[in-house]
Amino acid sequence: MYINNLKVNGYGKLEGKEINLNKGINVIKGDNEAGKSTLLNFITSMFYGASRNKNGREMSDYERYKPWNAEEYSGKIKYTLDNSDEFEVFRDFNKKNPKIYNKNLEEIQNNFNIDKTKGNQFFLEQTGIDESIFSNTMSVCQDEVVLDNSKQNILIQKITNIVSSGDDNTSYKKTMDKLNKKLLDEVGTNRTSERPMNIIEEEIIKIENDKNSLDAYKIQLQNIESEEQRIKNQLTQTDNTLNILKEIKDYKQKEILQEQKIGINTNKLNEYNKKLNELMKNKKQEEVTSKKSLNPIFALIVFIVIILGSLILKNAIITVVLGFVLGIGLLFNYYEYNKYKKTRINQKEEEIKYNKELEIIQETIKQCSKEIENDRQEIEKRQMQEKQLLINKYGINNDIDNYLLEEQAQINTKVEQIQNGLNAIRLRENTLSVEKDNIHKNLEELVKKDERLQYLYEQRLDLKKLANCINLAQIGLEEAYTIMKNTITPKFTNELTNIIKNITNDKYKKVKFNDEDGLTVELNNGEYINCNRLSIGAIDQMYLALRISILNEISKETMPIVLDESFAFYDAKRLENILKYISNEYYDRQIIILTCANREIDLLNNLNIQYNLITL
Repeated sequence: MYINNLKVNGYGKLEGKEINLNKGINVIKGDNEAGKSTLLNFITSMFYGASRNKNGREMSDYERYKPWNAEEYSGKIKYTLDNSDEFEVFRDFNKKNPKIYNKNLEEIQNNFNIDKTKGNQFFLEQTGIDESIFSNTMSVCQDEVVLDNSKQNILIQKITNIVSSGDDNTSYKKTMDKLNKKLLDEVGTNRTSERPMNIIEEEIIKIENDKNSLDAYKIQLQNIESEEQRIKNQLTQTDNTLNILKEIKDYKQKEILQEQKIGINTNKLNEYNKKLNELMKNKKQEEVTSKKSLNPIFALIVFIVIILGSLILKNAIITVVLGFVLGIGLLFNYYEYNKYKKTRINQKEEEIKYNKELEIIQETIKQCSKEIENDRQEIEKRQMQEKQLLINKYGINNDIDNYLLEEQAQINTKVEQIQNGLNAIRLRENTLSVEKDNIHKNLEELVKKDERLQYLYEQRLDLKKLANCINLAQIGLEEAYTIMKNTITPKFTNELTNIIKNITNDKYKKVKFNDEDGLTVELNNGEYINCNRLSIGAIDQMYLALRISILNEISKETMPIVLDESFAFYDAKRLENILKYISNEYYDRQIIILTCANREIDLLNNLNIQYNLITL
């Protein structure tokens, strides 16, 4: 491909510039700071866009080349591919993507892929060259070819890199060493220590051992939780029993008062029954006494019997005696009768009093019996009510009936026993709680260790992936290097041989490359010497020509060669040789030489080499 036209509306210090280029050699001449390097960056930015990424620099390309005074920050480039397809690209650098036209001026930018970061990939798809390769191969700047003795080895290394790997910045040996060092430093091996993988493996083993011992706490926790549940159920059951007994105890206290009342009434009943018995007994005794008293009728009968006896017997003495006895008996009987009458009166009064007292006692006995019966019924009723309340509150419990029938003392004993048992259960519960807290602390530590272990597993996996990637890179590098040595390296050594013969007028015949010695050059006498024994000028020319020749291998297009002040420190003879070599070997390419001197122009004129001159 070759560039037909550059139109710079505004880019860095360049403003309103239009440059027409030919397919052959083009010389762009301008004083120092005239914008030659800016023009070179303009070409790169037209193809790939002005990067906004600083990449460690103070300013990005977008910021660096944004004009201070010009309103326009844009430009256009016209170019032709090897197949004669022509394209025009207009780019406003404030926007990510350009407008692309074919030779019929149809917009075709949508025909190419768009990268979210880099924008439209039209030039990469057309040439197969990304921005990095474009900058490192197509364009050769002054600071890349000017060397002093201290930098000679660097340039030789770059040449060796190109021959061995195809990239002047890539050394197979150094890359392999870096990969080995990366594997060693960032991963480690079984034979290393204190490396990331070693440290992680050691910590994993330690945590796994700790985790195995801590796993026993999980079993302990399960046992404790199981016992806690059992204790909880036991506490619930014991609490219910204790509450039942306490309520029955309170009820029994009330029942005692009721029983005491019954006892009092019973005692009263017993006393009144005793009084009743005594009263009945006294009454019987009085009746017996009243029967023993002389009856006046009996005395009259006795008197009549005595008179009749006297009349029958007709004995005066007997009659007198009988009459005397009869008189005494009548007097005694009279006395007793009067006494009896008085007694009877008293008895009548006592009887009235007795009957009244008897009635009172009987009524009291009846009342006491009724109260006792009512109290008994009340106790039974309250028992039934208490039982129902307890069932409603605590559910059906077969022991409630038994508890209600037990004595207060038995209830008190059971309350005390259950309370002691409850205290023991709660003490065990507290003990389990403390043990559980301690286990939880250990389990929290286990969780932390487990989290740490998972993190270490991930880190180990990442390191293994990194190791695999490095190993794959090493394998790929080894395979690529083998292919390179068998295919590309011979081409480069042949190219180097051709270059060194031309630029040194056959002083050096052949260039060879091997892993042990690197680049060697054959002298006229057949001796092989290391490339670092060549003159700086020869190495300089060989590197420049080799970088140009590598373009044949990296693109499907014959890419332009841009040389920015690349010959500033060449002597006249060396400059003449390199210009001849370029014009002869790369006649089919577009060559763009940016210079601030007239030497290149004078030599081209003297050598009758055609060129297109552009003055900035």
